[in-house]
Amino acid sequence: MHIEWLGMTRQHYQPGALTRVRMVVIHATAGRAPGDLNWLRQGGDEHRPVSVHYYIGRDGRVVQLVKEEDIAWHAGTSVWAVDGRVMQHCNRFSIGIELENLNTGRDPYPEAQYAAALELTRDLVRRHNVPRGQLVRHLDIAPGRKTDPAGFPWERFVSEVYAGTSEANDDPQAQLRALMRDLAYRAAGSALPAVWPLYEAARAAHLGMPIASRSGRPQAASPATAQDDRDRAVRLPGQAPLIIEVYARDLLYAPLTSDERPRASAIRRLNETPPGPLREALVGEMFRAADPVNGFRPDWAFHQRWQLRASDLGAPIGPNHRIVVGGKPFACQHFALDSLCSPVGAWRTIYHLSELSSGGSGAPQPAALRVALLDDLYRARAGRRYDPTALLIRQAETRRLGAPLAPPEVAMVAGRPYLLMAFALDVLACPLPRLTWPLDQPLPAETPAIALDDAPALLGAPVPQWTERLLGAAAAPALHDLLLDAPRGHDRPAPDTLLISTAPGPAATDLRLEAGNARWHYYVTTSGAIYRLGDERASAGAPAPTRRAVCIAVEGGATAAGPTQRAALAWLVRTLANAWHIAPQQIIATDRASSGSGVRRTNTERHPVEIGGANDV
Repeated sequence: MHIEWLGMTRQHYQPGALTRVRMVVIHATAGRAPGDLNWLRQGGDEHRPVSVHYYIGRDGRVVQLVKEEDIAWHAGTSVWAVDGRVMQHCNRFSIGIELENLNTGRDPYPEAQYAAALELTRDLVRRHNVPRGQLVRHLDIAPGRKTDPAGFPWERFVSEVYAGTSEANDDPQAQLRALMRDLAYRAAGSALPAVWPLYEAARAAHLGMPIASRSGRPQAASPATAQDDRDRAVRLPGQAPLIIEVYARDLLYAPLTSDERPRASAIRRLNETPPGPLREALVGEMFRAADPVNGFRPDWAFHQRWQLRASDLGAPIGPNHRIVVGGKPFACQHFALDSLCSPVGAWRTIYHLSELSSGGSGAPQPAALRVALLDDLYRARAGRRYDPTALLIRQAETRRLGAPLAPPEVAMVAGRPYLLMAFALDVLACPLPRLTWPLDQPLPAETPAIALDDAPALLGAPVPQWTERLLGAAAAPALHDLLLDAPRGHDRPAPDTLLISTAPGPAATDLRLEAGNARWHYYVTTSGAIYRLGDERASAGAPAPTRRAVCIAVEGGATAAGPTQRAALAWLVRTLANAWHIAPQQIIATDRASSGSGVRRTNTERHPVEIGGANDV
């Protein structure tokens, strides 16, 4: 592979020798090129010096900044078992690799970047004879303090790095279970550290899969220039720093008094926390993870219902938003174990998804409302249409696994492809006849769909003749309409321009900051979800709020968007342009980024966008 040598502009590293290398540590920059690379190359700053051996961009470009024999400052306070001994300060015997990524857990790692990381890491572990247990993530060696690389497919990566070597995992059952656990944590926008007790506590208490991992990121946008050095711990008023994770049935938290992982004996549950400021703050964290704009609103009927029936509903997994059924608008919010909906304007009339099929809900057209809710849920979380005849959907309903948490993934185990999909209470897997099998093609009724707890029974199962589908057809991007009340007053003529700009991310920070602003009409996340934040005929945008433009913010920027985000943006542009009769030459893409203090304009160009295709933006 081609490696470009850049070197450092300041000597923020120490001399060493090749014999020192016993580990490889994978990081994420929490930024975008070229800012993150430039910041790393200059060694950070005098208050926070930093360096790393290799940097891999989203396009697969590999840059070397520090020689392998020298000691780069990438791991910080860290601890790991190295060659049988527990060692502190892992910089001394490790090589660091930074991946360009926002580290939100939702920002995808493009295939070109993944392939480059795989090739480089394979070469490093071969040349330095690095054992499998000493290829680690930053979050492994600094638990509680670091989160990078959040959302990286770790189990697949390690398996492929060591494939065909004496360090390969020869137990396909353990490999499949590890892939299923890894998928569940990535669906929550996080990653499962090797020495993390909260997951084991959740499994022991039968709380289901992780829904969200809260982080103490600052609420103001930060420059995209550095590796993730922000504490994972959440700081609530009057409390020691807490590690907080939301699971399907409850929230777990534990105090963090040092850089070490929290003790299992200190783990607490939200539903066992007495009423008071701490419980209120924890509930707020749980709801902000699902709805960064509104969070928890004790005056809202849905949230009052959750307080009464939290054990039946589970954790919130999406924002309070609008859907239209039979021409009538409904507000709805999805939870891990059920969904709520209400006719707009009749907020005290609440229907539960679980009750719509029983005939006792009293809802008009309950069958149509049920299908609409399920279709909205599956489109938002899995990117598929709801299809009750599809194997995995039918299995999830039969097993009562709750809501889907993420799109399905295909993984190779012992040379055989499997489809994996995370739900609120478990992860399902089933064998495929070939790696490229379409998910909406016929599958067999007798195809085994096995959950995480009984995954070993799946391995070695024959693939029968196919008679039914795995999943429903692919759906349009999820659009969360957050205008629950009457739209803002129409204070300008119909729009004639689409303005596409960059939002620094992560979405949870941006949307929360924008809750009281009128800067954007739409926001497209790195996962491809679309949020409608303002009425198109109400003013928005800066610095020219009178411009007749619909303003679209793209997390991370359109030029850096992955395929899913890019397709969602193209769909939104097509839809808005057709609805408002906006000419292609009036679709303006700009790289200006907004922050809490205003908008910084760096470059603006008019880009005629071909409205016909999904890859044209």
